[in-house]
Amino acid sequence: MEQQQVPHSTEEVVGLVAQTFLRDRDQFVDELSHLMRTQVPILDRDERLRELMEAGTTDNLMEVLQFLQNEAAEDDVRAPERALVYARILAQRDVPASALIRAYRVGQAGFLDTGMRYAIEFGGGGPVTTSAIVHIVNRTSVYIDRVCEQVGAAYEKERDRWVGNRGGLRQQWVTRLLNGTTSDTDAAEQALRYPLSRGHLAVGTWTDPHIDPATSVEVFDHLRTALATVFERAQGTLLIPVDEHEARLWFALPQQPHVDSAAIERLLSDRALPVRVAIGDYNTGVAGFRRTAEQADRVRRLALLSGEHGARVISYPEVSAVALLADDIDTLREFVADQLGELAVDNERNLWLRETLRVFLAGNRSYAAAATRLAIHRNTVQYRVRQALDLIGVSTDTPGADLYPRLALQATHLLGTAVLRKDTAPS
Repeated sequence: MEQQQVPHSTEEVVGLVAQTFLRDRDQFVDELSHLMRTQVPILDRDERLRELMEAGTTDNLMEVLQFLQNEAAEDDVRAPERALVYARILAQRDVPASALIRAYRVGQAGFLDTGMRYAIEFGGGGPVTTSAIVHIVNRTSVYIDRVCEQVGAAYEKERDRWVGNRGGLRQQWVTRLLNGTTSDTDAAEQALRYPLSRGHLAVGTWTDPHIDPATSVEVFDHLRTALATVFERAQGTLLIPVDEHEARLWFALPQQPHVDSAAIERLLSDRALPVRVAIGDYNTGVAGFRRTAEQADRVRRLALLSGEHGARVISYPEVSAVALLADDIDTLREFVADQLGELAVDNERNLWLRETLRVFLAGNRSYAAAATRLAIHRNTVQYRVRQALDLIGVSTDTPGADLYPRLALQATHLLGTAVLRKDTAPS
């Protein structure tokens, strides 16, 4: 039997370790990012932060692998730009710097655990293996120490800049109101110039990452002006940046407003505003200020799960049940599969069947109303509804029997592939 050749030098073992990391890069980054989010939960707030973390983790992995294989000096280590961007975003969002550094240490431990396992596999367990492990541990420690210094400095500089302007100070007041660490409502009202004792409607908004920060600020200002025409009886407005691409707005209103998402979406299009909008429900007082913001945050997370092609404007009353279920996307996916059966398979035919059934059930089972809404013939509606119900495999005729299927259909309408099963049928 031919024996596997054991590398004769530290450099060979380290090279094989690096090659294996590169081969399995995407899977390793996914696993390491999940580990960091699990052990530092404050970093797992939403999809955008997860994407930023994975981008920085990927770039750090590539850089540390290079550092392991060359003779670069400690002073030559430079934190990747996307890692610095992530640090600055965390500073803007008031996430503690300790959480960022903790994530780096968790990542370092995960990298070393895997790297040493590879070294033992390739080195055969002899002196070369020991030498390779020592090299990997030492060089990785040097790299992480230097990068932590640099991302920490970037964090502190951005934090000073962010808090040093009025927007940052107002954000601090809002943070205290949202987490319940201040009871001085009068001082908060004076600092924010916003009436906290009234009724409130919160709006979360964000731009695409490719839009530069200066443009995002202008877009948010224009959005506030545009929405003021919708909520024309507003007795005050508050615009607070969350970071360079995200902001929160509150409108102080005397009573429950009528929120027409489709009309607001048309307004955004007419004014060429490149934003997406998540709207909470109407609530009153300081507790209502907090609650409507939490609802808008839930809607925003739902919108991010739907991907870039999802609706540009979503309000909480429209999607409240799905927004609550979407906190556990795996369970929601199972719920959709259980309720819709074969209709939960992601293909074009099922897309039209699901949408027709959703509109039909939402419209009190009126074939005529569904035909008008979908701009198709009544007979087509009847055919599609029959086909869809056959795929579900259950009757929805008894009172209340369509509640869960309707909820599952709304989830597929809002989230698409995020909750659907892949079509494994041969093409």
